[in-house]
Amino acid sequence: GLIFGDGMAADKPVEVLRFANRVPLMYQQGGCLLTKAIESVDWRQYGLDQAGGRGVPKGPAAILVHLASTNVQFTSEAKEALADNAEVIDEVRKALLEMGRGLRKHLEKKKKMAKTQEKFELVNDIIPAIAEKAAAILDRPVPNLSGSITRIMGAVISEATTAWNKETKQTDVSITLFNYTTRARSYTLLASWPEREGAAMVNNEQGGRKEASGVWAWKLDTLEPGQTITFTYSLTGLERGDWTDTDLFYRGSQEVIGASKMDEKLLEEIRRQEAAADGGEESAEDEEPAEPATAPASDNTTDAPAKTGQQTLMGFGGDE
Repeated sequence: GLIFGDGMAADKPVEVLRFANRVPLMYQQGGCLLTKAIESVDWRQYGLDQAGGRGVPKGPAAILVHLASTNVQFTSEAKEALADNAEVIDEVRKALLEMGRGLRKHLEKKKKMAKTQEKFELVNDIIPAIAEKAAAILDRPVPNLSGSITRIMGAVISEATTAWNKETKQTDVSITLFNYTTRARSYTLLASWPEREGAAMVNNEQGGRKEASGVWAWKLDTLEPGQTITFTYSLTGLERGDWTDTDLFYRGSQEVIGASKMDEKLLEEIRRQEAAADGGEESAEDEEPAEPATAPASDNTTDAPAKTGQQTLMGFGGDE
């Protein structure tokens, strides 16, 4: 696994967390197979600093590697590091490469959102100023610019904020979808949430439905040009810091900046795993299945609110 965010030092080597059969390896990091696998990857192509493309990379990140096996080979009886094994290091390296591709995709999405935000701020500042000056010179009223700004932006933008509420002791989530295009759009918006025993989604006025474990969806039939819709809900049963970032996905023809196209194959695989797990629970004798995390019962679809016109786009969500 990999954690990336602005809360970590960017000018120091990433934190390496090594585990073997759920036991942390605290010593001899440099001589461990897991560390060597990390050092063998060229992390520069994934957004981290690395001198010469070798060694432990630098950046605001932590890398966790866990090896589970019935035959773990250690360097000594102290079991402080893993011994070299060509086959194992190759498999660990493949997993790290896949993780790196996910990091690169995340950083590219952030960069694209930052450029879109900068463009919108410039457009929202310059065009109204030009309109005011021109209207004053021509002695005419300032025109409505929402349509012009929408045509210039030409994008659908999503924004998600996840914050801890000190008063309610809940995690509040707000998801906003902006249609800055000249055509009406139709989407299914999906969001990740920590579905587990004891956790629940509440105050979800827009309804929606469960797509898979940890994935909630809202169907939006029509989002008119210049229209904005906001989904809000709270998460209970969590401690502060348990859930700090919400991943967004979508189904629809037009790209949504700030969200990823839903991987239907991955979603289907999650459903198959859930079905297999449910089948195992039902076949167990004298054992009650665990009660799943709950969310408010509602219709499968959510109606869009009344058209609100051009909105001001504020800051984007924080890092993971």
